[in-house]
Amino acid sequence: MAEAVSWGATADPAHVDEVRRTAERGQVATLAQRLRSTALVLLADVPAQDADAARDAAALLPLLAGHVRTAPASDLWLVLTAVVGAYPDASELARIRRAVELATDRIDVELLLLEHARRVSLRRDLPPMEMEVVTDAVVVETDFSARNDKQTGIQRVTRRVCSLWSERHPLVLVAWAPGHVGHRRLTARETHRVLRHGEPWSDDDAAGDAPPRLCVPWRSTLVLTEVPPSDGAMALSALAESSGTSVVAVGYDAIPVTGIDMRPLGDATTFVRYLSVLKHARTVAAISASSAAEFRGFSSALAAQGLAGPDVVEVQLATEVASVQPAEVGARPVVLCLGSHEPHKNHLALLHVAEALWRDGLDFELHFVGGPGWDMRAYEQAVDHLVRDGRPLVDHGVLPDDRMWSLAAAATVTVFPSLHEGFGLPVVESLACGTPVITTDYGSTREVAGSGGCLLVDPRDDAQLEDALRRALTDDALLGRLRAEAATFRQRPWKAYADELWDVLVEPRGEQ
Repeated sequence: MAEAVSWGATADPAHVDEVRRTAERGQVATLAQRLRSTALVLLADVPAQDADAARDAAALLPLLAGHVRTAPASDLWLVLTAVVGAYPDASELARIRRAVELATDRIDVELLLLEHARRVSLRRDLPPMEMEVVTDAVVVETDFSARNDKQTGIQRVTRRVCSLWSERHPLVLVAWAPGHVGHRRLTARETHRVLRHGEPWSDDDAAGDAPPRLCVPWRSTLVLTEVPPSDGAMALSALAESSGTSVVAVGYDAIPVTGIDMRPLGDATTFVRYLSVLKHARTVAAISASSAAEFRGFSSALAAQGLAGPDVVEVQLATEVASVQPAEVGARPVVLCLGSHEPHKNHLALLHVAEALWRDGLDFELHFVGGPGWDMRAYEQAVDHLVRDGRPLVDHGVLPDDRMWSLAAAATVTVFPSLHEGFGLPVVESLACGTPVITTDYGSTREVAGSGGCLLVDPRDDAQLEDALRRALTDDALLGRLRAEAATFRQRPWKAYADELWDVLVEPRGEQ
């Protein structure tokens, strides 16, 4: 809708009328543009454009209404998106489809479409946006990575994969439009943030960016490299089911539902809505065998709904660490913990074990590298207590990759006692730096530790974790063996991962 105006008692009536007329003209103009962009892909014979937007829309709407009476569901999905200016959800699409089937003539369908648009506009504040329809394209949703500079595991995958794909394949990078009405192309700044993250950005943020307009994938492939925002998931589910576009995804883990006691409840809601999208997806490329098992379990459960579910394929995540010089550290052994301070990372257990060993007289430094988690209270209290007692503990916060790897290369041992992981990137990055790791004896971390260089423990057993860390700090022969095993670790290049991911997710689109 148009920008809100305060209709005060002193407002000039002529000005108020002009504002209203301008808003109406803007809405009619964008409606006509959306209908024309739709007609150009659906209709064999499209009339010439009328300079008057209202007449142009009036000429196009009957043609599209007549078309959808006998067209497949994907065509109705596209027409509804054009008429409303937003993706429909499954319930809206089903209601209109049934009504169209019972309509006696084309005029009834026109009225149905217009009434539906009116209902939606009363319920939602829809911006008057133009629309482009992209067909037979590879569209990649990069919403969070485009809007934010955060660089943890998922954002790293999104950015590295998109950067490598863009060098060899045409891509359409999208984020969500205002109000989660649908997708839009990235701005220049957002594109830089995805494809050139970490490089300086000096241009004016707004320079050269046109007003956003809907970018609608139709009979294309939509790649989800992130978990989509909750507010867009229901419409995205309908897109996956009914638009003719194949939705495919990178599958990381199911921690928000299987580890709901360790995550905020909002994460569970977002993830469950994400699963409503995945149940209509074509393929999920899981980052590990453990992750694949989780997503296959979900996919197989869909038989109870009469759905085949997505094909789940394991595509092991990349491990590529640049050659770095070890950081300069003191004479004490350095115990390093990599990862954000989320409860499921189990950092409280490591703090407890470290204090027990310090009380036993072991002399070492404990370093953390990682960003804040969703609930930092217990971690911060424990750290404050240890620091007040003079314990050699350092929390570096978030570090650039090269500094993090340099510290890993200098560490005596890395400890990663996570309770649940989709992959365990800190394990493989430490091994790639030649540093032994103490980590979890199940799930994906056990998988990636299979080449050696690791001590495996039950992370829920403090005694096991304490014993492993004590041995790593006191048994020179054991540490030497673990270092020799870590030195043989074979990295998996990002290019190899991106190429395999493309082959699994995108190449099958020609078979649809």
